[in-house]
Amino acid sequence: MIVAALSAVASKPASTTKKNSSASIASTEEMHLASISKTNPFEIVPAAGMELMEELDEAENQRMVADMISFAKKHIGTRYVRGGKGPKGFDCSGFTSYIFNQFGYSLKPSSTGQYTQGDKISREEVQPGDLLFFTGRSASSGRVGHVAMAISNDPETGVITFIHAAISGGIRIDRTSAPYYASRYIGARRVL
Repeated sequence: MIVAALSAVASKPASTTKKNSSASIASTEEMHLASISKTNPFEIVPAAGMELMEELDEAENQRMVADMISFAKKHIGTRYVRGGKGPKGFDCSGFTSYIFNQFGYSLKPSSTGQYTQGDKISREEVQPGDLLFFTGRSASSGRVGHVAMAISNDPETGVITFIHAAISGGIRIDRTSAPYYASRYIGARRVL
């Protein structure tokens, strides 16, 4: 049946109408381009579609970060172990590496290495899941010696709450307003 329909179309004589005037040709070309332009989904769809996709990606990312923080909190009280990569003991970079790895993100094994990953962000831009960096025991050194993961950032006070592996207390939650951390804060990076 399809063959018969194709044969019938093929056997019809071609149109013998000729368009000799250049105005007529230009008009035909403009119509053709205009019709492509009006029906081209790449000009219309991405703007609306991309916004929706970005909203879905953002919502999915927020759920994942909430899951990461919840998972990290399950380790509160786990002891600090120098060079510990978990789950029975952690150092600071071992803890962040372990948490991120459980969600498919690979972090370098040291706090100085992690300070080179992701994008540098300002203190005001810090969101849950971002990495925070501090100097080590010597506040005046200016070198990265400690890493933590942000839990929240209060826009009114600028106080960031974070979870980390501390020498005293193991996995615990602290705030950047604590004098020890306030004087040692270096910066933040976004890996997610």
